[in-house]
Amino acid sequence: MKNKTLGSKWLLLLDALLLALLACYVLVGVKKVPFHGDESTIIWMSADYDTVVLKGDISAVAYSPPPRRTTEQHLRILNGTWTRWTMGIAWSSAGFHWTDLNDQWVWGLDTEWNRDNGHLPSDRLLDVTRLSSTLFLIFSMALVLRISRLVANQIFSRPLISASAGWVSATFYALNPVILMNGRRAMFEGGMLFGLALVGWATFRLNRHDSFKGYFILGAAAGIALTAKHSTAFTIALLFLGLIAVKWGHSQDKSRQAYQLIFKFGLAGMTTLIVFLALTPLWWSSHLLQMPGVVVDERQKLLDEQIILFGGYNNLGERLEGLWEGIFGVEPQYYEVDYWGHYTGVADEIDDYESSHLAGIKSPIIVGIRICLAIAGLVAIGFGWWRGQKNIAIILAIWVIGIVVISLLTIPLDWQRYYLPIQTPLSLVMGLGGAMLLQIILKHGD
Repeated sequence: MKNKTLGSKWLLLLDALLLALLACYVLVGVKKVPFHGDESTIIWMSADYDTVVLKGDISAVAYSPPPRRTTEQHLRILNGTWTRWTMGIAWSSAGFHWTDLNDQWVWGLDTEWNRDNGHLPSDRLLDVTRLSSTLFLIFSMALVLRISRLVANQIFSRPLISASAGWVSATFYALNPVILMNGRRAMFEGGMLFGLALVGWATFRLNRHDSFKGYFILGAAAGIALTAKHSTAFTIALLFLGLIAVKWGHSQDKSRQAYQLIFKFGLAGMTTLIVFLALTPLWWSSHLLQMPGVVVDERQKLLDEQIILFGGYNNLGERLEGLWEGIFGVEPQYYEVDYWGHYTGVADEIDDYESSHLAGIKSPIIVGIRICLAIAGLVAIGFGWWRGQKNIAIILAIWVIGIVVISLLTIPLDWQRYYLPIQTPLSLVMGLGGAMLLQIILKHGD
């Protein structure tokens, strides 16, 4: 027992050391990430923090039809609040006032025009708001390690092998150039990645230790994820479905279990709704019941407009190619619209970032390793099923397969950041793959 405790302490120490090193790497590269026009717009939107939190003026942001009554309201409908609130906390704590914020980015006009007319944030403001997003990326990295450990502990018997799953997951997650670029920017992706990992952690924690407290935690995590980005609803639904499937499958008395599941997941769902509404004052109006439909309708209109302006997939082959790149591709998409690449300084920013050795690892060899680890991870899930850990296999399978299929069916154009929700479960699978390979090596050595 004493040796086991000592071993656990060493593993925790190694966890902390790895996470500290990865966090430093992530933070050092924040200043060098090439700028994106959406960063200006999201920083501009964070003025809601001053309006709602500092001044308490809820009526200024509550919904009033029609959806496109103002640019501000339209953007509030399309986007979550988590990033805006945390950005507001960041710049307010750093001594900025809302009057120091830049205006919304004007697309179609170059960087010089936007800078000269106040649409580009100051360097310090950009750094502060990027830091708020980057910290959530780091938190998500720690959660990915923890989830991998929770899952691996139930599949593998050796502590070192289980620990290796977390180390592989966190490392490949943190050094993924696509995750790094999007998570470091002052955009919604850092908060979204945190929300996805938080819901995943709450789900696997609840799978292992069923309790009413666990359903509250799951609901709170889901509420935070929804406020980070509305598209996290797909992941939330998949994880809820996975939990329901395993809880229902273990019941002997199906009638009694049905009532219990309705109550428990009703509790989680209600908590999700309460947290989401508490953080979304846009919905605090007499039009509350209309808001889900308004959001879905405006999101669909946005996608339709993007397809018209930038072109979408024309056939299944293009969708599959985009999906493959979204899953295993590690070449960052620094901008989505071609004309951005012609702006003065953009190419230099990208070259400087990539030559800094802070952009992650994106060699073709890494792509091959990611594919091999993913395949080995699927073997590990099967191994877990064979060892009687069917719950883990079911939840992971529903999450991974589900989000891949949903991405294939719902993403209409080749915008890399839309595929980011796949990276969280994929990192878990790759971590399990690394552990599986280590298990085979050690067993062969024995």
